[in-house]
Amino acid sequence: MPETSWLQNALEDAIQETNTVEDKIGLARLAILEKLVSPASSDRHQEDELLDALDELRAIDWERLSQSTEQLTASVG
Repeated sequence: MPETSWLQNALEDAIQETNTVEDKIGLARLAILEKLVSPASSDRHQEDELLDALDELRAIDWERLSQSTEQLTASVG
């Protein structure tokens, strides 16, 4: 059963990596939102850049989730 052990380890690694990516995206969102609400960020140009960064994070997250869904669909059906 070494194949099962290898497969189980690969699956656990993939799950841990996904959580790491989710955590990093979440932390980046929090940092951006903190900057947006801080009194020091009254610069409209900086505000636009921060909102653009949030949009980019959303796009990255959406692409990652879409790829996961496509992989699951392909393996099931």
